[in-house]
Amino acid sequence: MEPTGHSTDFVADTSFPLAMTRFVRLAERRWSGLYLNGEPLASGASESWRLPEDDGDASGIVTFSAGRGMEDFWEENGYATDASGQGPFSVFHRFHPHTLQSGGMAGVRSDSADSAAAADGARVLLSSFYAVSLVTPADPAADPFSARVLDDFTESFAAPGRARV
Repeated sequence: MEPTGHSTDFVADTSFPLAMTRFVRLAERRWSGLYLNGEPLASGASESWRLPEDDGDASGIVTFSAGRGMEDFWEENGYATDASGQGPFSVFHRFHPHTLQSGGMAGVRSDSADSAAAADGARVLLSSFYAVSLVTPADPAADPFSARVLDDFTESFAAPGRARV
């Protein structure tokens, strides 16, 4: 099978596991019959779901689908949208317990204009980080379903009660 899907890549801080818990809750709202990693998630189980511990040897993955039918569709079509305009998606992640530095940031967005202005042009310095790839059926810039998944993912990083970026 040819590689499919569109990857949107992030560097996330150590709040990533908590953000993933929020993301799973949002996915369960989208699909009441949510499957995670190929298995049905019991109704309401997203409240207690936690990202599995990283074993340090390999990347982790959390897969999302609407149910057995979408799992079967995924096997045949990869990351693609079905007749309903929806499709499976995944989050690949790996924790890096190493210092990360980058040059000046550009295009900074925040739920606070002051925070965005303070960070614009600044260098990033993290003592550890997660490398994260959100894989959706298509480019979120061109596909409404993939755009909603990306919006939910970024919203998952907002503090409770705060506006999304």
